[in-house]
Amino acid sequence: MNERHTIWVVDDDRAMRWVLERALKQADMNVSTFESVQPALRALERERPDAVITDIRMPGIDGLKFLQHLQTNNPTL
Repeated sequence: MNERHTIWVVDDDRAMRWVLERALKQADMNVSTFESVQPALRALERERPDAVITDIRMPGIDGLKFLQHLQTNNPTL
């Protein structure tokens, strides 16, 4: 049985989130989208994605800081 992978898309650009979500769902992946880092950080308290796609420049916490947080606190991602 094939396991569906969970991918998180974190991007402040609504159109980019929409395009990536559609493409990943067509590839039979579970997708969660976030318009900023803060909701993604809250979601980390209850679940872990298999992979994350994030914009680099976003208001507030940027994508690079988010990836650093993931690497430091979730080394298996």
